Amino acid sequence: MLRGLYTAVSAMQTTEKKMDVTANNMANVNTTSYKKDVVITESFPDVLLQKINGKISPEHFTNKPMVIEQQGDGYQLKTESGYFTVKTELGNSYNSEIRLAVDKSGYLRTFSLDPNGNIDTSNGNLVLNSAGQQIFVGEDPFQITENGQVVVNGQSVGSIINRGYNNTIGTINGGLRLNHIEVNFSQGTLQETGNNLDIALKGTGFFKVFTPDGEMFTRSGSFTLNDNGEIITPEGYFLAGQWGSILADGQDFQLTEKGEIIVNNEVVDQIEIIDIENTKSLRKHGLGFYYPEEGTEIEEREFTGEVLQGFLEASNIDPIREMIEMINTYRAYESNQKVISSYDEILKKATNEIGRIG
Repeated sequence: MLRGLYTAVSAMQTTEKKMDVTANNMANVNTTSYKKDVVITESFPDVLLQKINGKISPEHFTNKPMVIEQQGDGYQLKTESGYFTVKTELGNSYNSEIRLAVDKSGYLRTFSLDPNGNIDTSNGNLVLNSAGQQIFVGEDPFQITENGQVVVNGQSVGSIINRGYNNTIGTINGGLRLNHIEVNFSQGTLQETGNNLDIALKGTGFFKVFTPDGEMFTRSGSFTLNDNGEIITPEGYFLAGQWGSILADGQDFQLTEKGEIIVNNEVVDQIEIIDIENTKSLRKHGLGFYYPEEGTEIEEREFTGEVLQGFLEASNIDPIREMIEMINTYRAYESNQKVISSYDEILKKATNEIGRIG
């Protein structure tokens, strides 16, 4: 079987999902406080190609020193002397280039950059040494030498370069796959409305609301009042205050930048605003609500932003960028579709003509 078929099909499946996500982003460009979704992809594990009954001495690798570039607290490495090994959900993968950093547990792991350009190892793969073991460096500073040694406090804890086997002739890849969909929580544009019940957050943070499914979080500050004078969302969910739901005296109240509610020059309550460290564990629900993924706990930190009364936060969607992304995705889909058509013609010719007699 021509393995290019698998590569093209996996790419088409991934681009189809990217198109769906981009289209959903475009549809919510005018939705208050909507946060765009981003498709995170990764290649299938690169496996080692081996020659049957072959024997290639390790000297077929060059002795060039490893290329090392530091990226903040992480490293980007490239080698011609073997392969780096990472442990993925689908098995070990072998690559000649890698980006790695220390995760929260002290192990070396591949990383990506979040929307703010910070290193994120939460969805990375564990880096293995030449013996196939995880590499632990702890909280101490570490260095990587040009020959692939990981050094902690002057002591080598292993080599990250794998030379493969004597009959290894290279690697093979199965194409691209969807890893996960991530929410970009970057700030949207703040738009003044003049309505006292429109509240926006400048900076990171979420309003806490009470729903029939439990506590949830939102950035959407388009509130109203129920018959009892309590502040609620358009869906009827209560905005959380220090002592539960917030009772406002009509619409004639003021807010401080920290969310304190002032009526007749007296602080009567305070909006409960939570700033979440591990936003990657949040999942979307309905129109602009978020809840923690099952099995995870919210990591809170002090809210350092500002509460603005009479403002709403717009979506963080740039329609021009999304349109360009949609066009590029569609072209990538078409290109892979043509590849499959070409393979289909080759197989058809091989079946009908190569084996013909006379």
